[in-house]
Amino acid sequence: MSDRNSTGARSDHNYPSTKPSCSSSRRQSTHLHNNECMTNVESVVLTQRWTVSNFDSLLKLSQPGSCLRSTVFKDDAVPEACWQLCLYPGGKREENANNVSLFLKMSATSPSKEVVLKAEYRFYFLDDNEEAKFSNVNVGEFHAKPPKGGHSWGLRNIPTAKVQNSIRQDRSLVISCHIELIPDVSKVPCKRVPIMPTVKMQFSQVPVSYVDRELEMLASGEGTDMSILAGPVDGERQTFRVHAYKLRAHSDVFQTMLSHLQMRESQEKRIEILDFSPTAVRAMVEFIYAGVIKSEIDVFQAVDVMQIAEKYQILALKMTCEQHLLDRLNLTNVLDCIAHAERHNTDVLFDACVDYAVHNRSVIMTLPAWRSFIQEEPMLANSLLEKMVNANDQCPPTKKSRV
Repeated sequence: MSDRNSTGARSDHNYPSTKPSCSSSRRQSTHLHNNECMTNVESVVLTQRWTVSNFDSLLKLSQPGSCLRSTVFKDDAVPEACWQLCLYPGGKREENANNVSLFLKMSATSPSKEVVLKAEYRFYFLDDNEEAKFSNVNVGEFHAKPPKGGHSWGLRNIPTAKVQNSIRQDRSLVISCHIELIPDVSKVPCKRVPIMPTVKMQFSQVPVSYVDRELEMLASGEGTDMSILAGPVDGERQTFRVHAYKLRAHSDVFQTMLSHLQMRESQEKRIEILDFSPTAVRAMVEFIYAGVIKSEIDVFQAVDVMQIAEKYQILALKMTCEQHLLDRLNLTNVLDCIAHAERHNTDVLFDACVDYAVHNRSVIMTLPAWRSFIQEEPMLANSLLEKMVNANDQCPPTKKSRV
């Protein structure tokens, strides 16, 4: 977090102004009362690939009721059930002779527990090109009850000719099974959807042609009568050629500075700004000329621009920076933005950030940034924590399931 003193104690210019402050006008709290939540129900999908070798012989020689079983498979999302494929090359019963029977069996993992699941299951017989020569899709309600603990759904009469058409060159049959089901929805939590501030501050639209002409004049340096040297003495520095009347028209501080002939800046036609980067100064100058910030600035640079706007009392620039931060507010920077908003008396930004943090408190309080915030901004953290604790958007406790 920035430690620059916004009161002007470290600034190199401290001139009296006709206005008491460059704070954003006080607005009513911009509390965000939008409540949105989401229950994210995800399907559980299981697959089993089963290769049965020498299947052409099995078709010819298997008796009805002779069963081959795949390995048991399951998914951790549905721990109470396991699955297995059961294949009858000669049919399941006498009445199914000259057909192949294929079933999907669900079993309860606990023999004393009753399990009911509805699932869509798909059977495929894959040829040498991994293409389905046979496919079937069904939906079944699997109901496993003690003491048997198992229930099967499937196909009793798959014509032998269709199966023969699916046998591979190595005489094997490859079966692919896909299962889709929904887990117990009563255990799926409903979570709040993180909201983004929808605060939009009022600005007058500046015509693009005007902006372009003003910035062209700034870039050309034509008719300039003043220079601004920006940056620390021992760091990166840059000189901007400007028109004094532009500075005086948009900043009370510059107006006071340049209207007194005894001032060094007025005599030398040169202003040194040592406590801000060239990026921040460029953004300020662009805004003075065109009413917009054309340079690309990130969140932290926007804070610097907001500080320089406060120092030179350019209220519209400060409000523009507030909006810039509002538009880029997220979980990783909201605590920094709260601290900067409090430090620089930006009410709209502060209220929106607090609402955003309170709404997303369950995530924010787990972040390392929260621990740093408590250490670096203890009073702000206590105030924010109180709002988090008193927030009334908690869901009622869920009822316990009856056994």
